[in-house]
Amino acid sequence: MGSVLLVNAPVGETSAGTHAALHPPLGLGYIGAVLRERGHTVSARDLNVTGMNPAVIERAVDRSDADVLGVSAHTETYPNALEIARTATNVNPDLAVLLGGPHASVNDAEAARVDAIDYVVRGEGELTTAELVTTVTNGGDPEAVDGITFERDGQLIQTPDRPYIQDPTELPFPARDLFPLELYQHPGNMLFSRGGCPFQCHFCAVNNIWGDGTRRYRAVEDVLEEVKLLVDEYGVKQINFADDTFTLRRDKTEKLLRELRDLDTRNPWDFTCSTRVDLVDEDLLETLAEAGCSGIQFGVEAGSQEILDSIGKKISLTEARDAIEAAVDLDMDVLASFMFPHPDDTAATIRQQAAFMREVKDTGAAISLAFTTPYPGTVYDEYVKNGDIEVRAESWDEYDAKHLVIDTKNLSFDELERLRDEVIEKSGLKKRTSTTTATGP
Repeated sequence: MGSVLLVNAPVGETSAGTHAALHPPLGLGYIGAVLRERGHTVSARDLNVTGMNPAVIERAVDRSDADVLGVSAHTETYPNALEIARTATNVNPDLAVLLGGPHASVNDAEAARVDAIDYVVRGEGELTTAELVTTVTNGGDPEAVDGITFERDGQLIQTPDRPYIQDPTELPFPARDLFPLELYQHPGNMLFSRGGCPFQCHFCAVNNIWGDGTRRYRAVEDVLEEVKLLVDEYGVKQINFADDTFTLRRDKTEKLLRELRDLDTRNPWDFTCSTRVDLVDEDLLETLAEAGCSGIQFGVEAGSQEILDSIGKKISLTEARDAIEAAVDLDMDVLASFMFPHPDDTAATIRQQAAFMREVKDTGAAISLAFTTPYPGTVYDEYVKNGDIEVRAESWDEYDAKHLVIDTKNLSFDELERLRDEVIEKSGLKKRTSTTTATGP
């Protein structure tokens, strides 16, 4: 069996202590747990907390005595992922380097041609990584492994896609012990109850990993067992259900909520979740609150019905108002998230968004604003390729929702910068930062 070092590429240029990471990387935790089940030795580094420093990477490679390096990256962390791979292979040229994550899953051909990258893992990484590590360390043929892309003798090889995991209950709990939990703001509190999203919002890249939108649920008993582990063994006081749309199936949601309400734990706890405004009503929100839901995030994204219709969101402003007000009335901490700008935005629709954001804030909810980013594999990315909108970014690391990287079909970058300041002021965000949040009055 092999020795594997897993590394989470950091956001931006960080040194230890300068980036306040909220959670350990759950995806790498799952991969580490499956690798252990297959008999491999696993160590891990999250460079968001240890720092993006060549010396840190070199020490990790030396101490791990790894045969395989697995690096996980999103679009904004892709440049750092490549730097990690190059630094590691300078220390140990015999390392087999695997790259996974949403960005590499879409831009697999580009990544596979990077000298320091040996294999790209596409889509869900748990089973593919484990099989690939076993194959590589045993001297097998990687072409027999589904779900990878690599270069051999100058030829690009893309093996067939691996079928998506239909029953997530088959996976072990994430190996949270791989990470220094004491260094996180919220150590160990993220939990997935299901994977997959059936919606096709034009800006969203989630299905680059989860696939065609098929919903795949863990058994309720499995979720409850992990909740008890986090609360009773890890001392977690608040769990964040990290599902993209927690209330997707009402019947399954209500069953889980009944069990969570009656769950016997040694310590008190509550939870937060995210969902769509059209997938809750007053009754379901009351059931959420009774089960211990103290906070909920709604992705509203735009404050103009015209723009909501243009981005494939398929919600109405009325639904947003009703859901937010009902959750606030139940004393939940409510966050409504918005994006700026969208490809079809005009000055008028942007001002409508500022007014709607202010209306939401005045209910007592918090609001947040992120810069729209045309992630690879999204409809917005197609707009860029077709010349409908222009990108202004020098590197992938600017794809972090904190930089204004796109114009719109109707507005220039200069006009958008002025409108950005207007939105921040009129919505009540106040801070003049790229990504910002404000609470209610």
